[in-house]
Amino acid sequence: MKTCIFITGTNAVGKSALAWALIECFGGVDRIQADVTYCAQGSVCLAGKYGVTRFGGVDRITNENGASCTSRLAEVVEEGLRNSDTIICEGSFMNTFGLNLTNAMFKADRHPLVSLWTDSKTIYDRLTSRSNGKYGNGKRNFPKIITKQRQAMVAARKWQSIGVKVLQFNTAQTTIEEELTAILKAIGKEEYCNDNK
Repeated sequence: MKTCIFITGTNAVGKSALAWALIECFGGVDRIQADVTYCAQGSVCLAGKYGVTRFGGVDRITNENGASCTSRLAEVVEEGLRNSDTIICEGSFMNTFGLNLTNAMFKADRHPLVSLWTDSKTIYDRLTSRSNGKYGNGKRNFPKIITKQRQAMVAARKWQSIGVKVLQFNTAQTTIEEELTAILKAIGKEEYCNDNK
């Protein structure tokens, strides 16, 4: 059974940290090929390039004009699922509900959505602790980030309304280990990951 997992949320909610925890759980990065990062345990891959910079994922996939977007996500998911049974798609561009995302998600038979969120104070504290977030400008614009979090929450409700299983975590109150356990259980891979810890 093919699985496509979406990890959504705004800046500073822990998407990249969770993606890297999953990568480590499945043996680390083996190779990057055609905008897909394959884990050493070959049944799992991720959309986008991980290991090139600190951040990876869907936000690193570009179109023919070099712009980051989700227009190629379905093609990347299809490529990943040719070689693996599970693909993980993570990124802040996935905070909506639309055609690019539904086309990608439904390339698989099973498609849980992991919705990460947290309170505005925690987001603010996390952003200001980053070297590139101290002044609240550019991609670290706090009001825009809070708006984006609301959009992600609305999108999660829309996914749920069409039958997608939504796992929701307040990352100020749950640990990455708790998130991992729930995700691995949802995709039936908890035994493998536990064996590698």
